[in-house]
Amino acid sequence: MKTRVLLLSVFLFSIFSAEAQIWKNMGKKIEKKIEEKASRRVERQIDKAIDKGLDKIEEAPKEAGRSSKKSKGKSGTQTGNDAYEENTMSEFDMDQESGGSNAGLQRYSKFTFVPGEEIIAFDDFSQDAVGDLPASWVSTGTSEVVNFDHVEGNWVWFNKTKGNFVPEYLRDFPENFTLEFDLMYDFEFGKYSHARLFSLVFSDISNPEAKLDWDGGPTYFYLQKLAPNYLSIYFTGNSSDGGPYITGKKAVSANKDLNFSTDYLAKEFINASGANSPIHISISRTGRRMQVFANEEKVLDMTNAFEKEVKLTSARFFVNNHTEQDNYYISNIRYAVGKPDTRNKLLSSGTFTTSAITFTSGSAQIKPESYGILKEIADALKSETGKSVMIIGHTDSDGSDALNQQLSEKRADAVRQALEQEFGVSNAMTTEGKGESAPVADNSTPSGKAQNRRVEFILN
Repeated sequence: MKTRVLLLSVFLFSIFSAEAQIWKNMGKKIEKKIEEKASRRVERQIDKAIDKGLDKIEEAPKEAGRSSKKSKGKSGTQTGNDAYEENTMSEFDMDQESGGSNAGLQRYSKFTFVPGEEIIAFDDFSQDAVGDLPASWVSTGTSEVVNFDHVEGNWVWFNKTKGNFVPEYLRDFPENFTLEFDLMYDFEFGKYSHARLFSLVFSDISNPEAKLDWDGGPTYFYLQKLAPNYLSIYFTGNSSDGGPYITGKKAVSANKDLNFSTDYLAKEFINASGANSPIHISISRTGRRMQVFANEEKVLDMTNAFEKEVKLTSARFFVNNHTEQDNYYISNIRYAVGKPDTRNKLLSSGTFTTSAITFTSGSAQIKPESYGILKEIADALKSETGKSVMIIGHTDSDGSDALNQQLSEKRADAVRQALEQEFGVSNAMTTEGKGESAPVADNSTPSGKAQNRRVEFILN
């Protein structure tokens, strides 16, 4: 810096040589002034760079959500959780070098939820056009598929609307099942809204697509107009009544004394700073009991959520948003059945395959909601420390064969690292990747892709 300043000073002196004596006296002042001005210019450039970065972080996700920019896979349509472009290889190389594959797992240390093993339906809306209503839904309200710059995948956006939304694949529930989805919201928390309501409704209605004009109001008067047995999980964004809340509400029309409502104060999940950040919702039914998790936190545990031998025929979303500033978004709906029995299956048969270990799109970074299934696998392995285990990664067919092969290898190794570093597994472990070479389901559907994205364990 000083060398450049000095050269510039000399240049100025040569221009004004006729006034050399004057400049001789002022030389030091000019040199100092030039140095100060140059420093200020450098500082301005740094400020601009910082502002540009902050502007990107603070972009309004709502506007970004309306963007039609889409990632392209082999089929020319938007890809699912395994979507990635060729330059993302460096991203998951960096994940591995930095230990990023295990980042965040410990914040789910209280997470006891384990997904059902057999995937009945998986919907990430990758096969729906941006701007359209999901093709597999029946509805009376308004919604559309959108995507964002700041989070992966397609999302269903509920803005100012009131109505029922019935996914055709959420029906005929068995006694034991799990249901998961990602939920986001965007409200003006400082302003009152008559209604900011998103609810998931399970019922034994005889025709799942009937009563699409049902008003899912908050009182039992409304609840019992849908079906003889009903359970709703409400997510409310209002704070005027002391909320926001996550609420479980049961209605039994035959005996009103059996009705109940239980609230979880959800300020840690639904607040101004958490807007446009996904919350992973995990729901499990085992007999009469239903548990609900928001991220790692168990928010509802209803041991008598259903009467004995109630057959749930369907689930629907009921949304009531009052203003243009009230927004809910959902994605990655996963419906699976089967009571998990990881330990016995792994130890008795010597093999276990799961699609419940999930990864950030196009990388080997394990999502923290995989904690529950990883812990069960770790506990099984720690009871048989003398046995070695082979860990095999599999992907769906999105992307090139070569990249999928490398991705499956890195994901298998990420699981090995997590078992060793996060759970203290000391068994000898080797890893292998098979890419997309061994599918177990049709790669042309989101559900099939979800089944093919799996991790296999083989004991020796």
